[in-house]
Amino acid sequence: MFAEDGIFAVTNRQITEAAGQKNESALNYHFGTRNQLIVTLLTRRGKELDTIRAELLEHLGDKPTTRELVQLLVEVYASCLHTESGCDYLRIVDQLRGWMTDWEFISSFEDDNVHEHLRYILGLLQKESDSQRVIGMIMLMTAMTASRAQLVSDGRKLPNSHVEYVETLADMLTGVLLGPSA
Repeated sequence: MFAEDGIFAVTNRQITEAAGQKNESALNYHFGTRNQLIVTLLTRRGKELDTIRAELLEHLGDKPTTRELVQLLVEVYASCLHTESGCDYLRIVDQLRGWMTDWEFISSFEDDNVHEHLRYILGLLQKESDSQRVIGMIMLMTAMTASRAQLVSDGRKLPNSHVEYVETLADMLTGVLLGPSA
């Protein structure tokens, strides 16, 4: 429902009814707040993605290039495009893009055990660039991948293959990080 109608449009009553509950307080009982429900949804998928990131990161060696790190981020994130629930996840995250306005939000996302490898990668990228460029890179990756997720969900023809998409997006995002400064 969050992916289809928007996280700010879906009411607590709709969530309660979809869960087969009669009392709206069930949402608060199980999750605390609506925001905690959203964090729970994102955390569940985030743990899966972080496991994949960890496996791929091992193969990069001790001194990965910025391009290799960006490619890894894009590959893992874009892997969500292969399932309906993954596309929903991408579209939900995109709706939260406005929350990604400062480095503190990105670097402290959720708890210490979630997104450990994402934080590590973002830290490496920040050393090569600066926090504003890293935030811009994340926001662009989020928006571009959510747009593709919408095309996939709608069953529309994609402009390029998955491999071409990942390569092109990784090139663009690397440019955001390493492009010349004024």
